[in-house]
Amino acid sequence: MNADVLATKVIEGIAVITLGSAKRIYFDAEMGDGLTQALDEFAGDPNIRVVIVDRRRYWLFQPSLQHPCTYRNS
Repeated sequence: MNADVLATKVIEGIAVITLGSAKRIYFDAEMGDGLTQALDEFAGDPNIRVVIVDRRRYWLFQPSLQHPCTYRNS
């Protein structure tokens, strides 16, 4: 997988999937496919207890576009 799209690492049974990079600040079909592939691989591994999906801090979000569960307008 292209490191600009996503990166994965596993530490003590905790898998971390990090989306994007400084060059890739948007979610597209390639990233979606990579995320699905990574989640499928981790789902089949009995040594993985937790999967964390995170994003690089380069992403630009508009609050109105975020999911209501992850953004609270105060």
